[in-house]
Amino acid sequence: MPKKIEGIVPPVVTPLNAYGSLDCQALVRHHEYLLENGVAALFVLGTTGEGPALPRRIKEEMIARTAENCAGRVPVLAGVCADGLEDYLELACFAARHGASGVVAAPPCYLPLEEAELLEFFRILTLEQPLPVYVYNMPGMTKIDMQPRLLAEIAALPGIAGCKDSSGNFANFATLAAELRNREDFSLFMGPDALLGKALGVGACGGVNSGANLAPQFFVGLYRAYRAGDMEKVRKFQQGIEGLQKIYQFRENICCGVAAGLKYGLSKLGIMSPHMIRPARPIESESVIDRFVEQLKQEFGL
Repeated sequence: MPKKIEGIVPPVVTPLNAYGSLDCQALVRHHEYLLENGVAALFVLGTTGEGPALPRRIKEEMIARTAENCAGRVPVLAGVCADGLEDYLELACFAARHGASGVVAAPPCYLPLEEAELLEFFRILTLEQPLPVYVYNMPGMTKIDMQPRLLAEIAALPGIAGCKDSSGNFANFATLAAELRNREDFSLFMGPDALLGKALGVGACGGVNSGANLAPQFFVGLYRAYRAGDMEKVRKFQQGIEGLQKIYQFRENICCGVAAGLKYGLSKLGIMSPHMIRPARPIESESVIDRFVEQLKQEFGL
């Protein structure tokens, strides 16, 4: 197993051009922006990265170019999500061949699996491809809510390296953290941005937080302040993270809203265009996001 990942791991947005292809120059700019601000790893093809909606060619290019751009500076985690196990294995093996450090897997959800089958799914995934596996629990999207008891069973499988919990159920997260408190080799990450501080308090090793795409300074700053015991700084960065939540409110579907809001904000920083994978529409103008970006520029000299 690789060294335990701790800190902030952005679920990287996927920069696209107007024709729906990967914008490779924007990808390099975005990677450098994140790495310069101290993130611990990069996670591609998650929900924020529109991963399940992307064609296979873009998924593969996103994995390969991210690993190439990072050049070993931080681990690269590749999201694998499909309707059937064989597709997971194929993409995971591609990721392994092209320099990824691990795979992040949400369970297949079109034909829902029972608990014993979910355990078997993750067991096979660890055995039949070479990378460490990070479990992705996001019932809002998969409609499969893996409870702490099941997640602890999955975590005990050889080859399971961590878990990103995006359920938003803090009580369940705290229960899981307590169950895994002696697992010094296991990375337990909080997903929802605003719960990062609370999660660190119950044993999380970091966050996989969408807002870190746009404002990594807030998330890395909060994580470092917490580790240093500087609660005044923690509160300051928490306020910034809570302010960031306003930019997600411009789509009825919150997940599309997160990706669209972040891409629009990054376009204002000159990093990428706001294009989404079709048929999703980009945000073209929004004063709330403009004001947040101006705040970032003023506070951090961007």
